[in-house]
Amino acid sequence: MPAAHAPHPRPPHSAQPAGRPPHGARGHGSGAAHHHAHGDHGIDLGRLLELDGEVHADLLDSATARLAALTEPAQPVRRILDIGAGAGNGTLALARRFPAADVVAVDIDPVMLERVRQRASAAGFSDRITTLEADVLGEMAGLGASDLMWASASLHEVADPERAFQNLFSSLRPGGLLSILEMDAPPRVLPAELADWEERVRAAGAGSPADHPDWTAEIADAGFDAMRTTQLVMDASMAADGPAGEYAALELTRVGFGVMDALELTDRERLRALIDGGDGPGGLRELGELWIRGTRTLWTARRP
Repeated sequence: MPAAHAPHPRPPHSAQPAGRPPHGARGHGSGAAHHHAHGDHGIDLGRLLELDGEVHADLLDSATARLAALTEPAQPVRRILDIGAGAGNGTLALARRFPAADVVAVDIDPVMLERVRQRASAAGFSDRITTLEADVLGEMAGLGASDLMWASASLHEVADPERAFQNLFSSLRPGGLLSILEMDAPPRVLPAELADWEERVRAAGAGSPADHPDWTAEIADAGFDAMRTTQLVMDASMAADGPAGEYAALELTRVGFGVMDALELTDRERLRALIDGGDGPGGLRELGELWIRGTRTLWTARRP
């Protein structure tokens, strides 16, 4: 995806940091398809997910445009399943991209599904977006066959990926398109002058590096074919006093819970100032602009 602004000079190691996003930000790791932990660390993770969708709107738009190019008009999309819908970022993006389709947001958390319904209503999609409380590892026969299936930042939480992909296969009609979007690494949010510091702070709590999910083998083993992978890039400057600033504050708060005890005093004080400072000295808004960057991988494949 083209950068929203010309890319900044990249400091060493900023684009591909080691380590997987802590599960606290993406789910419970319980085997359910969802990507949120309600009230984890006292953070409103539903709000963090909503802001993630807003800040990364261009990336989501690029992903759904690729899906449209692989389907319509030759293979019209009339029914879409969003597996592990969370706050509904993908649900809403898909409803906008495919105006003739009904979209079903599937998740195990009824609170998050209520959030999806509220957002769908506010966007004028109540007639096309419905919700369903279900587990990707459970019985999915009641979902019905879909033309398109979407799972964003959710499948890496399941305890039995083989079974999950079998269930996904059975819930697609023959010729239907599977799409999976995963972060390659946690996003980076601070501007260039603090990029090296952000890397050092995040690394303090990284522990042993872990690979990010590569679903290529699981997709093939489940019986899908015509597989493609695409890397989508986010690289944009955004005002610190807008949604990006709220997003960065929540993201840094999440990071802080994992690293504070490992940081030296000066780094702890700087991190707290960024999170809590608001318009004060050392606060995020004082920075003026943030640099939101990262990459995500999109897999697409068909059920024969």
